[in-house]
Amino acid sequence: MTSATSKIMRGRVWKFGDSVDTDVIAPNQRAANFDELKKITMDAYRPEFAKEVKQGDILVGGKSFGFGSHREGANAVLRAVGIQAIVAESIARIFFRIGISFGMPTFVAPGITDIVEDGDELEIDTEAGVVRNPKTGKSVPVAKYPPSIQRIFEAGGIVPLLVQRWKAEGGKK
Repeated sequence: MTSATSKIMRGRVWKFGDSVDTDVIAPNQRAANFDELKKITMDAYRPEFAKEVKQGDILVGGKSFGFGSHREGANAVLRAVGIQAIVAESIARIFFRIGISFGMPTFVAPGITDIVEDGDELEIDTEAGVVRNPKTGKSVPVAKYPPSIQRIFEAGGIVPLLVQRWKAEGGKK
């Protein structure tokens, strides 16, 4: 496992299918607060997920990952439980954009579900633009992010990046 600021991220895969809905990722109607939400995230798909997910794990999804009545809580809760990156066949546009703003590396990688199984280790090489399964040697390409987006990831999100810039320009603490 490495951090999102490294050129290569490694982590254990949690594999999900197609059409993972944000209302199931973050079932807010069943949680009184964010700590409760973390305990039930993804439970309709995988009841064990919230109890077994570890810092640095990678979530792999099928087509239309993160669709639905989107709220930022879906992105926030996945990051809070330890997911370091999301790689999916296709990703809902709003989920994708919010993921980037939160500093969550989020990648569209057609063919990803064919090269990994649940529990495999996955490598995401952001510099080379490739995702690899070290066990099988299989890989799929991913688009490289421009330096401006890389800086968002390195800062931990758009808000921390803006705070860094503000302080660098002489802002008060």
